[in-house]
Amino acid sequence: MKILIRDMTFILPFLLLGCDKDESLNPPPDGETVSVVAKMPADSKILPLEIMYRSSTCLKNRKNSNGDVVKEPGYHFVKKDFNHASDDSMFNLEIPRDGGGRCNWKLSNVTLGFSLKVLPSGNDEKSENIPIKEIVVFDNNSPQRLSGSYEAINGNVKLKGDYFPLITKRRDSSSPVEYSIIRSSPDVIYKSTSAKEVVFEPRLHSSKTLRATEPKVQKVGMYMSVLYPDGTVDNGPYFPNYKKLQLLSKNND
Repeated sequence: MKILIRDMTFILPFLLLGCDKDESLNPPPDGETVSVVAKMPADSKILPLEIMYRSSTCLKNRKNSNGDVVKEPGYHFVKKDFNHASDDSMFNLEIPRDGGGRCNWKLSNVTLGFSLKVLPSGNDEKSENIPIKEIVVFDNNSPQRLSGSYEAINGNVKLKGDYFPLITKRRDSSSPVEYSIIRSSPDVIYKSTSAKEVVFEPRLHSSKTLRATEPKVQKVGMYMSVLYPDGTVDNGPYFPNYKKLQLLSKNND
């Protein structure tokens, strides 16, 4: 089941006031955990796991769009590096579902991310390495970033999507060349309240790079020019062409 999210990008508002409790985490030693396992392509670089805990005990106040002060569950955000498994491509991390502490923190969501390990840029080229991130939600709170639609999953979560490198050149010659990663399907937020394990196994098609170039002039009706790995060029308002990417992902690299 998928639930459409109208706003494609949403950042959790700045929280104004907290409670006077000690807001540190203190997971019980025998508490339930969620195992996060990642099997990464050799040419990728995994990012630290972003972990969000929420609390209905330590509420936060914030102002809504009307200027009214409203209460919402507090949050505690941490980043943790993955542990290396026996294989260089394997990473794992155990996360307490119960964050404990005086705020009774509960695991809300995690964000997995990776970027290109090496950028094929010249020494005289300014470049920016932009990672791609996937969100897995474990409760009924909205994550700090919304993109796409919810995909409800019963039980453990297995993410095995196809990804493609994208090189973007902006119209401003002084702007850095952007090296990023795109999915072969629209963005989703995975949600499972019963998951005990999250397996992340992205397939990165490094030899099938897309190249996008902004038009020299910003004008209505002029769009980004995109060169696909099969040699075709698109100059339309919709990017990327997911059908094309899905066909490319079926062919051997």
